[in-house]
Amino acid sequence: MSAWLWFSLLLSCGWLSGKDLLDWDELPPLPDREGFAGVFAGVVGDEADHFLVVAGGANFPDKRPWEQGSKEYYARVFVLPLKQGGEWREDERRLPMKAAYGMSVGLENGKCLFMGGENAEGARDEVMEISLSGGKLSIEVIGALPKPITSGVAALVEGAVLVGAGGDGERTHRELWQMRRQDPRWIEWKSLGWPGEARGRVHSVGGVRGRRFYLFGGRDNAGSDEAADERIFGLDWLKDCWELDVEGGIWRRLADLPEGRSAAPSTALPVGAASFLILGGVTVDFLRSQLVARPELNGQGMEHPGFSDKVLSYDVVTDRWAERGEMSLGESLPPVTTPVVFWEGQWIIPSGEIKPGVRTPGVLKISLAGTKVGFGFFNWTIVLVYLGGMVAIGYWFMNREAASTTDDYFRGGQRVPFWVAGLSIFATMLSAITFMTIPGAAYAGNWNMWLGQLPIVLMVLLVMFFYLPFYRRLNITTAYEYLEKRFNVAARVVASVVFILFHLGRVAIVLYLPAIALASVTNINVYVAIGVIGVLCVIYTVMGGIEAVVWTDAIQALVLLGGALLCFGLVVTEVDGGLNAVGSTMAEQGKGVTANWGLSEVSLSKETLSGWVIMLAFFFANLPSYTVGQDVVQRYVTTPSEKEARKSLWLNIPMVIGGSAIFFALGTAMFVFYQEKPDLLNPALEKNDTILPFFIMQNLPVGVAGLIISGIFAASQSTISSSLNSVATTFVTDVYGRLIRTDSGDQQRLGIAKRVVIILGVAGIVVAAFLAATGLDEVFKAYTTFIGFVLGPLGGLFALGVFTKRPGGVAGLLAMVAGVFSVICVYVANELGVIDLWPLLYGAVGFLATVVAGLLLGLVFRAREEQVDGLTIWSQK
Repeated sequence: MSAWLWFSLLLSCGWLSGKDLLDWDELPPLPDREGFAGVFAGVVGDEADHFLVVAGGANFPDKRPWEQGSKEYYARVFVLPLKQGGEWREDERRLPMKAAYGMSVGLENGKCLFMGGENAEGARDEVMEISLSGGKLSIEVIGALPKPITSGVAALVEGAVLVGAGGDGERTHRELWQMRRQDPRWIEWKSLGWPGEARGRVHSVGGVRGRRFYLFGGRDNAGSDEAADERIFGLDWLKDCWELDVEGGIWRRLADLPEGRSAAPSTALPVGAASFLILGGVTVDFLRSQLVARPELNGQGMEHPGFSDKVLSYDVVTDRWAERGEMSLGESLPPVTTPVVFWEGQWIIPSGEIKPGVRTPGVLKISLAGTKVGFGFFNWTIVLVYLGGMVAIGYWFMNREAASTTDDYFRGGQRVPFWVAGLSIFATMLSAITFMTIPGAAYAGNWNMWLGQLPIVLMVLLVMFFYLPFYRRLNITTAYEYLEKRFNVAARVVASVVFILFHLGRVAIVLYLPAIALASVTNINVYVAIGVIGVLCVIYTVMGGIEAVVWTDAIQALVLLGGALLCFGLVVTEVDGGLNAVGSTMAEQGKGVTANWGLSEVSLSKETLSGWVIMLAFFFANLPSYTVGQDVVQRYVTTPSEKEARKSLWLNIPMVIGGSAIFFALGTAMFVFYQEKPDLLNPALEKNDTILPFFIMQNLPVGVAGLIISGIFAASQSTISSSLNSVATTFVTDVYGRLIRTDSGDQQRLGIAKRVVIILGVAGIVVAAFLAATGLDEVFKAYTTFIGFVLGPLGGLFALGVFTKRPGGVAGLLAMVAGVFSVICVYVANELGVIDLWPLLYGAVGFLATVVAGLLLGLVFRAREEQVDGLTIWSQK
């Protein structure tokens, strides 16, 4: 590791150990002197209260194994109230049989299943359902496993129960099964197979993420000649790990464990967006060290120091393992051969074996600790200086009377240079959400979505040759003035109101999401971030109008790209092999463009997208913004001439394609960086989108990190300021001046515009703060759905006006309604599973449905001559 990186780490954040990642606590111990190994455990109950149930297990009650003591199996059941606190009680109910080392899985209905296990008679196959009704515990055998299984794994994957691996006491199994349960007392099992080269195993660790099941390590009782270097006590300790796509039935081998490991608490802890933690376990190196140190004890005895307390993390994205320090247990010893129970964001580990033949009655409770990095005074100073500079620009334009009339305030007096307008368009379209999302997408996936930037070439050509001439030659202030001339005043007002509603939501979302992302990896207060970004943005937008907006946008675009290039350069210098390593990773690990191009394999599902579909979806998703979005169209009318406006659009092509490539390259470079240095990655990152701010805070020195974070603030402000000014322009021009006060003077309209900026800005700040307080993540999903519902049909309406002569005002409005209705129908069908359509294609559905409906309706509701003359490409003057 270079001196630069060491210096960066010293100035930014510390290392993440097991103690840093996890908070360790204890629940009341089980009411048994010895405790048990191999218990069944789960949480049952309803919303009012939850109860931890621990049953069965085995121990040596009289003498230890090295004293020729015999193992005892149990059917006892213990219950602990969780929500209201309390003490353990031993329930009057018992398991139907004595059993230990079985599999436990919690269900989504407040019940749990205890399955299989073993006792003195051998392996078991019973499936027991545990529930609680009226305060009384119910234990019912509801079926049988496909074969007797002990020391296996179990999991719940998207509502389906999986169980497998394990053994029957003599042989290890090589199969995983999925439960099919259509009746409470009727169970059928479907085999999910087994990876061909994998060994059978017992005491392995399972994990679940989405529809994928993970299998880590374990040991093989077969004693085959395979992996003989990991053999001890006649058993083979296994390192191989596997991932199963349950829906597709595809197994994939993952990176091996650092060493053979078995009997850790049986469920890996899923943390963050893409990581698992494995707590302790029995490792080969540890056993060998014990045999060397005290060969006379044969690895047993009270002098045994206890099993491994190491915490391992596995990252699904980078496919790498890392040590995360030790379990913080005080005087307690780490348990093995015990399940893990998940409850309300915490994990519970009941009882277990702490030395060979020695149990503990202790019950551990684990939660994820805060792992945020301090932002610091100096970083805040850099951010505030930068944001203060943006306000100063607004003040300068106000003082030079650049915003003294509505023409100045809305169109900048048409004196904005083309390169400033071009950079402003780029910054307007590239929000802080995109600034973090693109590197996060490339880090976790590949470059397929970069293909969506290529249609910018076609969009720019369409705008320059078909849309721009109308906007410039009609000398309009808003895009929706064209709709009144081409269709009717209702079309203009409807389109204006739709645009205003869209940007009301957009301001809040663009404030909320970056603030939440930054707050998740730093100690930046989310409300402070929202307030600082929002208030200062409102100030310079009110003072300077569109000219202040476009100039600050241009500066912010340069800061965005400069920050991304700086980060990319730093990452590449720290990667072994530099730029060549990044390029080879793209080729060898599928991190580049991997979309298929075969026309026979075109799919509209997000899981199997082709390159053509990606470009089509992005084309129709972005076309409305470039053709009818007032925030972008307004830039077209700020330049001195149509020729200058065209130059601004030409500039946008390399900015979009090249700029997005920089962000994708940064994501890939971070992937290579953390694949080489997995111990630097924070497994608790809640979303892959936060990988960039995390990297910035972890690896950039104080001050430099503040400058790059300023770039994220800048990306938010460039989008918000564009929304504020364009909404003010639209409201004053299309609503207030057209419907409310048609006789209002210029200064009166200017005053109203400034009030609208303030009101919208304050409303956006309040709504963003509300979202932060309530954590309504589904709001963003609803917002993006709204984009597809409305902007696609709105773009289709403009296309009808520009490219066709026949449809009139009634036809246009009805066509837009038909477009919205079509998207709603497709959305409902998608949600119900009738179809499988990538949601980004909603824009294409709305656009095309509107155009087709408009052409048909135009046969009945035809345009008048004055609605066509000079207003379509077929009748330009």
